[in-house]
Amino acid sequence: MEPAPSATPARRAAISHPSTLRTSRTSSPFGLRCAGAVDFTTRDAWRSALAELTAAKREAHLDLSALTFIDVHGTSILVEAAASRAPQAPRIVLHRPPPMMLRILGVFWPSLPTIEVVHT
Repeated sequence: MEPAPSATPARRAAISHPSTLRTSRTSSPFGLRCAGAVDFTTRDAWRSALAELTAAKREAHLDLSALTFIDVHGTSILVEAAASRAPQAPRIVLHRPPPMMLRILGVFWPSLPTIEVVHT
């Protein structure tokens, strides 16, 4: 009798291929270009990337066209970052956010003056 495998094939694949999040700064417009996924494995990287925007006293843009997934917690980190910006700081502009993020924002934060969504 063979011992049971320690993980199923699907579980082994998930362990060997964790989610990735890639961010890069943009200067015109000021902000970040984000690609990949925001989930429990990438939340710290997401929080760190957004922390740079919280200190800026100018409008910040997030190009999210290559973001493939974001969960509720990842979206709440964005909302917290937008709320923690200095009172005189303009909004954060989201460019082409994934549909899931729009649904999460609509359900939990339907009206945020500190976040603007641009679809083009």
